[in-house]
Amino acid sequence: MKKTNHLAILILAAGTSSRLGYPKQLVTYKNESLLKIAIKKALKISTDVFVVLGHEKEICENEIKNFNINILYNKEYKKGMGSSLSFGISHTIVYENTMVMLCDQPLIPISHYKTLTTYIKYEKICASFYNDSLSVPVIFPKKYYKKLLELNVKKGAKLILKPENCIKISLLKKYSVDIDIFDDIVKYLY
Repeated sequence: MKKTNHLAILILAAGTSSRLGYPKQLVTYKNESLLKIAIKKALKISTDVFVVLGHEKEICENEIKNFNINILYNKEYKKGMGSSLSFGISHTIVYENTMVMLCDQPLIPISHYKTLTTYIKYEKICASFYNDSLSVPVIFPKKYYKKLLELNVKKGAKLILKPENCIKISLLKKYSVDIDIFDDIVKYLY
């Protein structure tokens, strides 16, 4: 796929990983950290990649220092994902679209991200659909940025992801895994 400057990719990687007990951004899968895996996928879609860091910022930043990306630090990361999302959007505001990815979903194939981008022309939210709900990865057109900037810090963008606003792109359950606890690592990454 041709890279485009009309699409920014925002990788949220600021969380404290409280359920895991250590930074999940640095969990390895096939000899690479989850953070590196997410960045490599993002760079296959767009040259404009933004990574929001927070917890263990220095360690995570060192992990990704060799990538040509924009590293952002959300000082308010403890307030929740909504805080990191609105903070990130404040940096992608000049782009026509922003794709939001999480660093803890390493099994999502690059083909799914590419499929999301094919629907940008409709100027609707292009959301992944799995476990009977709309979720990330998701592409927000610019017309939704104002709402994203005003997010409740704890809730994230779920209130904006309504069926009438979205084109839903199905994601197979086997790819929709979030790595949140040690059992997830053992079950899905080994």
